[in-house]
Amino acid sequence: MSPYTIRILTLNIWNYNDPWPHRRNLIVQTIKDTNPDIIGFQEIRHDGQYDADGGNQAQQLAEHLPGYCYIYRPAQKNPEHDRWEGLAIFSRLPILSSSHIQLSRNPEDDRDNHQRIVLHAELKTPSGPIHFFDTHLSLSQNARNRTVQEITAFANRYPLPHILVGDFNERSDQKAIRHITDGAGFQDAWNHLHPDDPGHTYSSENTYIGQKSETQRGRRIDYIFVQASPKSHLVTCKRTADQPDSEGHFPSDHFGLIADISLDAP
Repeated sequence: MSPYTIRILTLNIWNYNDPWPHRRNLIVQTIKDTNPDIIGFQEIRHDGQYDADGGNQAQQLAEHLPGYCYIYRPAQKNPEHDRWEGLAIFSRLPILSSSHIQLSRNPEDDRDNHQRIVLHAELKTPSGPIHFFDTHLSLSQNARNRTVQEITAFANRYPLPHILVGDFNERSDQKAIRHITDGAGFQDAWNHLHPDDPGHTYSSENTYIGQKSETQRGRRIDYIFVQASPKSHLVTCKRTADQPDSEGHFPSDHFGLIADISLDAP
């Protein structure tokens, strides 16, 4: 049996920031164009003021992506305003099981001001089960340094291979990312295949970042990490959702990443 290749996409969708219906269509088109098997979304939001026909953003995207099953999980909740923000995993592969954990918070840290989680799905492939993890880390560097250890400990509950994606709010040379790669043995897909390319995913090339008066040209803060088994390896990794449409709109304020991973037959 020949190797089986799965395609992974990660994208922070920037919740309900305008123009959401237009951006939603661009996100859907990105998915149709790139054809990923598994997607990790961040900043999925439910907001009673904006939800279309009662559906949160994961449900809205799913209406336009009938080939995918999906799970979502709130992280930060605001019941008083009928609002939450969280994560979603979409998959064309069967979801065998799912789980999540809450990451720790320090109430004395003003930057650690949102509850964060990691969402996990066990997925069925022709090469056997894989374990997929999606997260969105704190704006606090101290919190990021702490919670990446919680994430890798959570991943270690499950057999290889592991795929970890998300918005880590951290550059690749910092302690939190080094823990994932040097400490926990994950490959940073972008850096592994493009060591001389900064691969900015939060960039002033994006007009939405320009509106925020971003002083830096860009940063790479979105990642696909692979903790491979002996019979799996990275094939490609590239940016996506990184070009404006004819009206100058991008799908999000983040660029996405997409990677192909080869899984040998058992």
